[in-house]
Amino acid sequence: MIVKHAILHILDKDSGNLIASQGEMDINSGGLHDYFEKIIAKFNNADYKTGTLTGEDYLAKMLDDDNGLTFAEKTTRLAEKLYDIIQAQTEIPAGDMLTLEYSEGQFDYFATFKVNFAPRFSHIVDYQDETMINQLVLNQAILPGAGSTPEEGIIVNLMEGSYRLVEKQYRIDGHRTMYFSERFLEMAPDASVRSELQGIKQAVKHIANKFDVPEHEALATAQATIFASVAEFGKIDTEEIAQAVFSDNITAKQAYNDSLENRSIQHEITVDNAARYQKKYSVQKFKLASGIEIAIPMEAYQDRSQVEFVNNPDGKMTLLIKNIEAIDSKFNA
Repeated sequence: MIVKHAILHILDKDSGNLIASQGEMDINSGGLHDYFEKIIAKFNNADYKTGTLTGEDYLAKMLDDDNGLTFAEKTTRLAEKLYDIIQAQTEIPAGDMLTLEYSEGQFDYFATFKVNFAPRFSHIVDYQDETMINQLVLNQAILPGAGSTPEEGIIVNLMEGSYRLVEKQYRIDGHRTMYFSERFLEMAPDASVRSELQGIKQAVKHIANKFDVPEHEALATAQATIFASVAEFGKIDTEEIAQAVFSDNITAKQAYNDSLENRSIQHEITVDNAARYQKKYSVQKFKLASGIEIAIPMEAYQDRSQVEFVNNPDGKMTLLIKNIEAIDSKFNA
């Protein structure tokens, strides 16, 4: 990654100040490049939304090279707009707006993140009379470490116009609002993979209960299907889920598809950050009525020589775990 421009504007709404930087940061300053790389890596592994800019989008006009604005001027205008939106909102925390322009591979990118302040203690050396005393002081304006994912931000591929967006919902004027996209960037991104998966889960659960399919079986089958599809193709196919869960029950499959349509869920969902969802769905987790919780790796769950659910005549179930070679205790001291 080659960082071309970097600038930081301070959105200190708690003290009533927007402190816009008049110049760019020295990107060769110790540790900065590594910090930027880690923030971008965390962002790209987050549950982001996607979309593509059009020539009429507010952000597209701001990024247009023909608008005569320097990088500092563009970002200052963005910072002024963001500050105007958040400064009167008590739920939205103060923070900084970190903006970068960088290249990676054959593409150039524009990225802006709202990084929220986090109160942290730091030490100072103080003197009382002639006595040196090391004191702790609470600093209210410490930025999060590079290991933290920005709660709000956008990365735009400047050559294709595609973008990835992460945001958080806040209450504004009595309503829960995705202000970062709706009010600040003035765009309507596609739904995130996570929100699509939540809709699929709700549809599977609802239709399974309606057609007397055991809920735990339906959800586990849906998860296994999603895991296999994401691992092999990097996408989620809702038709495959319907076939796996409801098999030859045409009425149930139609009801499931209708439920997805009512939720505006696509039939095929591309998963850009496939590794994240492979890891997330690589383990089947069950909680039994007795309170026992079980985590089974997907490979073992799909192998009946290792794991089997048995339906008993009395309506209860037995979980068989077979061919155990050794057992380790996970006691944590």
